[in-house]
Amino acid sequence: MTAPVQFDPFSPEALADPGAAYGALRAACPFHHRAGDGANPDFYVLSDHAEIRSEVLADNPVWSFRFGNAMKDSISDVGFKTDGTFHAAFRQVVQRGLTPPAVRALRPRIEAIVDECIDAMLASPESRGDFYTLLALPLPARIMCLMLGAPEADYQNYKRWSDTLQFLTFGDPEPGSYETVLQEIYPHFTALIEARRALLAQAGINEPDLTHLGNVLPDDFMSRALVSTVEGRRLTHEEILNICLAFLTGGQETTTNLIGHLMRRLLEDPARWEQLKAEPGLIENAVEESLRFDPPVLAHFRTGLQPTTMHGQDVPDRAKLMFSICGANRDPDVFPDPDSFRIDRPLPQAKQHLSFGAGVHFCLGAPVARLEARIVLEKLIARLPSLRLLGVGERVRTWMYWGHTGLDVAWD
Repeated sequence: MTAPVQFDPFSPEALADPGAAYGALRAACPFHHRAGDGANPDFYVLSDHAEIRSEVLADNPVWSFRFGNAMKDSISDVGFKTDGTFHAAFRQVVQRGLTPPAVRALRPRIEAIVDECIDAMLASPESRGDFYTLLALPLPARIMCLMLGAPEADYQNYKRWSDTLQFLTFGDPEPGSYETVLQEIYPHFTALIEARRALLAQAGINEPDLTHLGNVLPDDFMSRALVSTVEGRRLTHEEILNICLAFLTGGQETTTNLIGHLMRRLLEDPARWEQLKAEPGLIENAVEESLRFDPPVLAHFRTGLQPTTMHGQDVPDRAKLMFSICGANRDPDVFPDPDSFRIDRPLPQAKQHLSFGAGVHFCLGAPVARLEARIVLEKLIARLPSLRLLGVGERVRTWMYWGHTGLDVAWD
């Protein structure tokens, strides 16, 4: 008799090496029912790459985003946390500001911040430090502030809010536990939004539109949300706050972890770093392979809107389905030799990863995250070619996220 499959994403082994744990589950049981254990609720796990892409991340009426993407119901049925045609229309509010030319226009500011961080590293008499504190954390956080229109000087506070909100939403099974930190976050962003409303009032503008960006209003995504419409109406204040939260959480931790993982994998095997320095044309391949091998977000959840059957199992209404990004990214039918980190993996193959989602739920910030990571590599190869790894910090505390709190590096 075959022993039942055991999968515990909260175990020390899975937390320490999610690639091995999630990959093993995909190989043994691509659709798995994890029974509730008292500490955590009952949920199902789907690990099949093709099925996640075509059935879950497509606009599927069975699996809903309306109740959030955590294993418990979270911020629900507002803004991005919606389905169908409204979700697509709401995405356009942000997507219109993330055209390829708009993303390319961020390059000078990203380069300037990376150079500033490297200048500080080179000025350090110790010639060593924590790569997260020195570069991987401040770069995404400051770019998030720039794009959203939040004070860049407050980036460390925003990072604290983001970490706390992510943990309470994704790591704490207690319903509504994230409300405490929202009581800090919402008044802060409300004040920034109201300051923009005051600018419009001073200019006598009652019906603002995108032409007012960059003159009456600062050209940022907070202002863009204020002047945009969705389905023929203005965004509600709650919807504008939802966009602020999306930038706060999606624009920092995931990119920090991408950059951190990328440098860890390149430096833990010095031959990889030497290969990349010798072949800088592989920079994009290295970024995509890092996203595949070490997805910053291991999984997300959807909520069933009706009973269904999957892989011969009856799945009840309002069931929670975890789609395993990490497991799907180790699918050998898509990625030959999936358990090896290869910076020379063919780019079209590496980019099949699901770390940014797919279809109607593809991450809007993906082009910015990719650009930041590529620029970091370009600059480090040029200015800190002697970079080497000394040690890796503790794992981040939110189980659904994959990253570390530090990366001790040295340079000559």
